[in-house]
Amino acid sequence: MKLKHITTTLAVTLLFTTNAARAAEGQPAPVTPNATNRFTITGMHCAGCAGGLTSELKRAPGVASASVTFSNQLAVVAYDTNRVTSAKLVKVVEEAGFKAAPAPK
Repeated sequence: MKLKHITTTLAVTLLFTTNAARAAEGQPAPVTPNATNRFTITGMHCAGCAGGLTSELKRAPGVASASVTFSNQLAVVAYDTNRVTSAKLVKVVEEAGFKAAPAPK
């Protein structure tokens, strides 16, 4: 029983230490997503556009993962709603030179 407590304490300490170290180095803390949105993207002309937009979305604070595909003009973004809104994600897309609208389910 005592070993389990020590292991749990060590794991929690390691997690907080790792997050503190990331913050000190200017790296964002890991994001735990609580929402996933799909957006129809217009204005992409090639797979390079999709790759660039994927990178921009991944850099947005609060985004856990992002995937943009040129072939179906779709972005799928998993994010933490406490750190970023759907409207902010649309703004990221627009600032990258494209347009976004909620995709049909």
